[in-house]
Amino acid sequence: MILFALAPLAVLPFAWSANVKLGVAVGAAAFLFMSGATMLVGVFQRHACLWRSALAEMLNRFILIALVALLAYLNLGVVWMIGAMIVANLAWLVSMIYFARPFIAIRPRFDWPLWKKVISRSWPIAVSIIFNLLYLKGDILFLAYFRDAAEVGLYGAAYKIIDVLTALPVMFMGLLLPILVSSWSANDRPEFKKRLARTFDIFMISAIPIVIGTQAVAEPLALLFAGPGFAATGSVLRWLIISIIGVFLGALYGHTVVALNKQKQMIWGYVAVAVLSIIGYLWLIPLYGMYGAAYVTIFSELLIALITFLMVWRVSQALPSLLVTLKALVSAAIMFGVIQSLPSLPVLLTVLIGALVYLGLMIFLRGLNPKELKLLIADQS
Repeated sequence: MILFALAPLAVLPFAWSANVKLGVAVGAAAFLFMSGATMLVGVFQRHACLWRSALAEMLNRFILIALVALLAYLNLGVVWMIGAMIVANLAWLVSMIYFARPFIAIRPRFDWPLWKKVISRSWPIAVSIIFNLLYLKGDILFLAYFRDAAEVGLYGAAYKIIDVLTALPVMFMGLLLPILVSSWSANDRPEFKKRLARTFDIFMISAIPIVIGTQAVAEPLALLFAGPGFAATGSVLRWLIISIIGVFLGALYGHTVVALNKQKQMIWGYVAVAVLSIIGYLWLIPLYGMYGAAYVTIFSELLIALITFLMVWRVSQALPSLLVTLKALVSAAIMFGVIQSLPSLPVLLTVLIGALVYLGLMIFLRGLNPKELKLLIADQS
């Protein structure tokens, strides 16, 4: 609450319009309610009732869309649009509190010993997130400084696809994290390693065909998502999509670091990656523009994945098997060849054909066991 209250004060020294400063103040209130709502997701993860959280978020989205449509019809300004987020996010928070009532009683209370305990455990995560944002969002900031708006737009359109894909492993690990914590706390090392290895396989089965398949359909995919005039987005998407391997593995091992309660020791890793990334942005973006930004993004995502993996391995000695990964590479390579040999088809149909070819090959090579997959999904639900 204190940090969100500081946001409107932080923009006062800047020579921005009154509407921008008012928008920041209104947006800070909206994000305060959103933070409160998302904080309660852990309750539903703990009790395996994520449908309650999903229902509350759907209510939030419905209210937001309805209000934005109404405000657009009334031709009101952007500040009113941001204000709609306050109403929608407040409804989200209230519904989350209501749905959490069977599990916990939520009421305001000053509990300094608990606050100290929470701060003691969470500050390393907060610091890590700050440095994480430096290398995740630095590409857009430095690109906007060194290049024109058109190039920023092309790069941003490609990055939107990466943003959507990034949510998938994070959501999955949000479900798996309590199970990993439970296994590690109970000193059940075999179960801990088995779940980690299974998830590694699932992530590689998912990420590898995305990376290789995108090489074949990058331009039409960019046109589908970004629209006419963004064909050049496809060329940078071919590079950016490689970072998805690091994104999936970084989510896997980054969450596992938290399960091992080693987040404090990981701060140096995030600091090092942030510093190296900033140096990379300053060096490569002036030379290569959006491609330089993509190169550094790939480097930073893969490096943080490697560092978190090494931390997990050092503490738990958990190593993945690469057999399924090898089968995924073979299947994805054949899928790529099939896609390249297809006649000109709508991109979604091409993606569907490629996905069916890949899944069929993975089942044939015994890289994807439907029974194992069903068991893993059941464990998370």
